[in-house]
Amino acid sequence: MVSQREGDRELTVVERFTTKAARTVFEPELLGYARHRESRKGFVSRVTVALTDRPGAYVHLERWTGLDRLLRVVHQDPAAPAGPRGLATTLRTEAELLVSVGRMAVNGSPSDAERLVLVRALVTGDAERFELAFGSLVGQCVSDEAFGGSDLLRSVADPRLYTGLLWWRKAAACEHARTSEGYRVHRAKLAATAHITVEQAHPVDRITPPAS
Repeated sequence: MVSQREGDRELTVVERFTTKAARTVFEPELLGYARHRESRKGFVSRVTVALTDRPGAYVHLERWTGLDRLLRVVHQDPAAPAGPRGLATTLRTEAELLVSVGRMAVNGSPSDAERLVLVRALVTGDAERFELAFGSLVGQCVSDEAFGGSDLLRSVADPRLYTGLLWWRKAAACEHARTSEGYRVHRAKLAATAHITVEQAHPVDRITPPAS
């Protein structure tokens, strides 16, 4: 791999939104916010997802090349919205900056997926052991032809905090993988290295479930 200057290092911004607004009101505003930033220098890719088991909860991930470019968009572009502004009274936002410690694209990007799994982890012991355990979990999934890939991201602010991402091109394949014995064994090994929270999600650009 070609080395990069620190200023050109690729970074991922993960933003979490929780809203009481109707899906049909909130999602277009969130996607408008996301798409506004795509033309900015340094932007690489994004995926915007809704958490399947938590109505009103969303996660937006953006990849950027260069911290300076990212900060310029966030702080110096007067046209760039700071977030879905019209829903401020019902919106809770969390944001963190992360770097990838292992990315593997097997079959498309996260935005091509029907189903994603996000793993939030606070490592309680050796970080390398956790990373190897996550890699073993990914290895369990690779043989599935519908498996899309994975990315393991480490927080810039706290190296004990990670966000793992796995994605499948078919929701049924994701469910089948997650309920398999091998997956459960590897997830248990992962949980032995960190406090983990696992969430399912789907891209809101592609699939929007009917309102309940």
